[in-house]
Amino acid sequence: MPQTTMILKNARIYTMDGRIAEAAAITGDRIAKVGSNQEIKSWEGKLTQVIDLGGRTVVPGFNDSHTHLVGYGNSLRYANLENCLSCEEMCGRIRHFIRDRQIPEGEWVFGRGWNQNLFPGGIFPTKKDLDRVSDKHPILIICTCGHVGIANTMALKDGNVTEETYLPGGQFDKGADGEPNGVIREAALEWFKKQRDPESARRELKQAIIRGGEEMLRYGITTVHTEDTYDLGYPGDFMDIYHAYQELASEKKLPLRIYQKISLPTGKDIDEFLSHCSLRTGMGHDFYRIGPVKQWADGTMGARTAGMKEPYSDAPGETGIYYYTDQELYDNIRKAHCAGMQVCIHTIGDGALEQVLNAYERVLRDFPRKNHRHRLVHGQVGNLELYKKIAKLGLNINIQPASTSTDIPIMESRLGSRAKYCHAWRTLTDLGVNLNASSDVPVETPNVFCGIYAIVTRKSLEHPELAPWNPHEKVTVMEALRFYTINSAYAAFEEHIKGSVTEGKLADLVILDRDPCAVDPEELPEVQVDATILGGKIVYLRNEKTLPSPV
Repeated sequence: MPQTTMILKNARIYTMDGRIAEAAAITGDRIAKVGSNQEIKSWEGKLTQVIDLGGRTVVPGFNDSHTHLVGYGNSLRYANLENCLSCEEMCGRIRHFIRDRQIPEGEWVFGRGWNQNLFPGGIFPTKKDLDRVSDKHPILIICTCGHVGIANTMALKDGNVTEETYLPGGQFDKGADGEPNGVIREAALEWFKKQRDPESARRELKQAIIRGGEEMLRYGITTVHTEDTYDLGYPGDFMDIYHAYQELASEKKLPLRIYQKISLPTGKDIDEFLSHCSLRTGMGHDFYRIGPVKQWADGTMGARTAGMKEPYSDAPGETGIYYYTDQELYDNIRKAHCAGMQVCIHTIGDGALEQVLNAYERVLRDFPRKNHRHRLVHGQVGNLELYKKIAKLGLNINIQPASTSTDIPIMESRLGSRAKYCHAWRTLTDLGVNLNASSDVPVETPNVFCGIYAIVTRKSLEHPELAPWNPHEKVTVMEALRFYTINSAYAAFEEHIKGSVTEGKLADLVILDRDPCAVDPEELPEVQVDATILGGKIVYLRNEKTLPSPV
């Protein structure tokens, strides 16, 4: 019998493989044995670290299936604009941020998290607002959904944006004078961020990965599926990011495990990647593995850019933004699919969902492939027929449970009676669709139990006075835990090594301060991660008193 390095005993272990166990033995980075206290006792050796959990709960390490880790790591050092109730409050925060950080003139200033829906009249800020903050710093601030940015005049000038600048799938809003007013939407925002000097940004990459990864460990997250070229703070290309991760892995400084999504927004991008890069889905090792090609079919509900079949109820005539024609979307999926790549596509509106499902259906009919595990990201608006089609095609969905909470205040006004078919996690689960949970950080909180609360109660954390929304779509706590563990592992073809507390799998575990399946649902947001174990090593401890001294 190999030397057991750690034993957890007197625990309530939700294995996610059909058992509830008392104890587990770990050898190196793997789970060696799961069973009763008596069964595990025989695995104890002279050098074994034995931890008596006194009845506390253990679950598999959480697996966040859709993040922007580099963007999240960068956002932790940018101006926090969340919950600003006016443009004036937002500008004040940026002004204080520049002063408190003593940011030199000419250096870029970034902010993240503003939400125009909280401002009087729901009006977007413009460059004029930011010019009053500073005309000596280029400023770019990203809204909470990540799809709209505001740049000041100096930033627009640095990015060479003029009244003639145009990007397919995006938009530079214009003022009454015909000049860009600083509001940048969708694909235009991604282009604009890449106008920054890439050299200075590359130096920040590894720091952002470490900073963001260490923060995720505090929430029990041991694996993230991350798309890193999309978000505030990084203008370079994928290979810069790939090499940064490889260096951190070789230096043994990578904080958690990575399943890498690769942003290839256009057909040309896919052609160039497949022609010049040999990386394909599944390649890599236990700490870093290549995942799917990522594309965007539409925008967001908050910005009314999600692609809708019918106009928004609160904006007659507006149906959102569609990034691709039907043929473009088919061709893009086909190229990646036939090259052996997994595909995941951002889709929020029901019109975009229908378009994406039709494209997937055509590709899978023309080029059948079993076990493709292609994905939708978000999948928040649809109807029963579309949901049945998702199940028929064998697609899985990267859902954001916390968004069920944050979307509640706007869905009825945006969609009217259509809102009753939204965030349909019960319906999709009953249809057999693999739902895997994520935070979409920095869009939503990485706190798993805030997300679980939202989809178990269908209530808003931010607005507790509101009644449960679409309560017929509630899921159970155990189902929600599966979304964050074994289901996410399945979405990455990694269910054989992750997602459950099973012999032979990686010893990625989370110790909780209480049993989420036993507490009052209203208590779920208060569940704390006492410790996070990655590869058999304790990598996060809430405090020194969290765990008893090993015996």
